Amino acid sequence: MSINLRAVESLVLLIAFAASAFGQASEPSDSLFGMTNVLEVHLQFTPEEWENIQPPDDVNWDFGDALEGVTEDAMAGGNFHSEKSSRPGIAGYSGVDHQYGMANVTIGDETIYRVGVRYKGNGTFFGGQESGKYSFKIDFNEYHDALEFRGLKKINLNNNVIDPSMLREALSYGLFREAGVPASRTGWARVYLTVDGQTDRKYLGLYLVVEQVDKRFLKRVYGSSQGLLVKPSTFGAFRYFGDDWEKYEAAYFPKTEPSPEQRQRLIDFALLVQTAGDAEFEATIKDYLDMDEFLSFLAVNVILSNLDSFLGGSQNYYAYLEPTSNKFQLLPWDLDISFGAFVMLGTPDSRRDLSIDRPQVGEGSNRLIERVLSIPKYKQTYHDRVEQLTNSIFDEQKMRLQIDRAADFLRPLVAEEGDRASRRFEAALGDSPQSSSPHALKYFVRKRRESVLDQLAGRSKGQHHSWESRLSPKLVAKWIGFRAAFLFAGMLNGTAWLWALIAGLRDSTRWGFLNMVLYPIAPIVYGFHKRKDLGRGAAIMVVCSFALLIVVIVAISLLW
Repeated sequence: MSINLRAVESLVLLIAFAASAFGQASEPSDSLFGMTNVLEVHLQFTPEEWENIQPPDDVNWDFGDALEGVTEDAMAGGNFHSEKSSRPGIAGYSGVDHQYGMANVTIGDETIYRVGVRYKGNGTFFGGQESGKYSFKIDFNEYHDALEFRGLKKINLNNNVIDPSMLREALSYGLFREAGVPASRTGWARVYLTVDGQTDRKYLGLYLVVEQVDKRFLKRVYGSSQGLLVKPSTFGAFRYFGDDWEKYEAAYFPKTEPSPEQRQRLIDFALLVQTAGDAEFEATIKDYLDMDEFLSFLAVNVILSNLDSFLGGSQNYYAYLEPTSNKFQLLPWDLDISFGAFVMLGTPDSRRDLSIDRPQVGEGSNRLIERVLSIPKYKQTYHDRVEQLTNSIFDEQKMRLQIDRAADFLRPLVAEEGDRASRRFEAALGDSPQSSSPHALKYFVRKRRESVLDQLAGRSKGQHHSWESRLSPKLVAKWIGFRAAFLFAGMLNGTAWLWALIAGLRDSTRWGFLNMVLYPIAPIVYGFHKRKDLGRGAAIMVVCSFALLIVVIVAISLLW
């Protein structure tokens, strides 16, 4: 009798995960989460409190300018934190500093009064400005220290404006949990907004509910919140700043109050990562870092090609000094551009082919990954873990079924946001990429599995990414070529438009005006139907020029 080892492995892993989940006591907060759980959330503000959460009038919405500020700080060895804002991240470089306003929040049939609500996010905040759909953080005890809701003090409502599938973040958190990595729970919410006297129960859309990583999370997962929780936002993973704790506060953003011993433990860990010799690092790292959890955390990030994360070395993860073992564990955060969707690095194809042995962005910005994977025993354990997870929780049939089930549930909810949202949703799920949706989920799963398994078998090395590679000669030449093609097609269309205008005026002012404002339709009708004697040549050039422009646009969309 033949045995499908991959199927057995998947079954064992899923049974173990289910046993772990069912072994935990049910909590009141469980009712807020689940892939088939939809809350109805109503945010009600006074006009004054609504105004309090709005960004200031002098915010610079030019993303390029914000990115320039980030680059300057990175090159200067600073932190990912603008002086313009009290919060880290790229939005702060535009002058955004999210502030709380007081609101009454109704979840289901329960109303919680005088709750703190603010906008949240960085890249998604820019997306919210364009779409009008912002993410929110709800802090139940912002104005009342003892206030909570079903055992929680905070929850997040993520807008998913960067992810038309609405699924990348929910699926990714689930995969981390299946791999044994502590990660936030998720659910769904229809969100409504009332501003007294201005807006009455306006539907904002479908949101992802994400559990906050805080003391309540730590108590649920670890049974204790006595450890040190930090959320680094600096250019480099576990940077060493000497013995000055204030510098660590500015870079690591502690979320719990550290004891003197915990402060020193973090400093000593950073010192080990950045300065220890190879022999000392290999002998000592296991005393500071939970190696099994770290390798699982790394493996899932790599399988998901989740580059805007710990792999980038600057943000979107937590580190927790677990008090019993006195070792650090890493926790995921902000996963909406996982599944190879971080457009600021590489191309869709290169991200699907991300190197498993050099997954960190650039050289030197993530010494922890580089040094751990340079140790043969840990590299082999990591490879074994990547292979196990690829053939179990990231099995193609299992992922397709999971995507289809989630999509079936979400489809009518997405439809409530309009036909465009539905079209983008279906394209983002697909088996093949489209110009409007280059990160199709099922296609990513298939191609990413092929790449990972080829690399494990030694048939490929995958592709390494760095910020410098964005300006490689090949990419520069490609950009220049596309720009030249677009300008040439534009010049031809300008010439055709002028010819059609003159040809129309030779008949009448009316046809001259129509050819001018209804290009390319009117010149085609005029030249091939109305006045072949005067407009045929212009019409032929219009058809050829406009067709070339379409071809160039499609080529840029598909190949860039």
